[in-house]
Amino acid sequence: MSSVFKKYRMTRKNVLLLAQAIINVNGKITWQDYASDSPYPDQHSLTLNEIKGSPEKFERFRNEFTHQMYSNVINDEMQRLEHDI
Repeated sequence: MSSVFKKYRMTRKNVLLLAQAIINVNGKITWQDYASDSPYPDQHSLTLNEIKGSPEKFERFRNEFTHQMYSNVINDEMQRLEHDI
C-alpha cells in the first residue's frame, strides 16, 4: 500500500496509533540505551498497554519513537489503522 505521505500531529491518539503501527510492522517496540556506562547497551521494550497506562512510559515512547512516523512503511500502516478505526 503506497499511499501519499500524511503528516500527523503528536496528539495522544496519534502517538497510540504510531505505537500500534510499530508493533504491527516490527512485532514489538524495543530500543537500546547507549547512555549507560556498561560495555553493552541496555535493552528496553514497551507494550501498548504500558504506553496507555503510564504517563511516564507514554512520554518515553513519544520521545524515543516520534521520528519513526517519517518512515514510509510506518506512515502507511498508521494510515491503514486510522482508516480501520
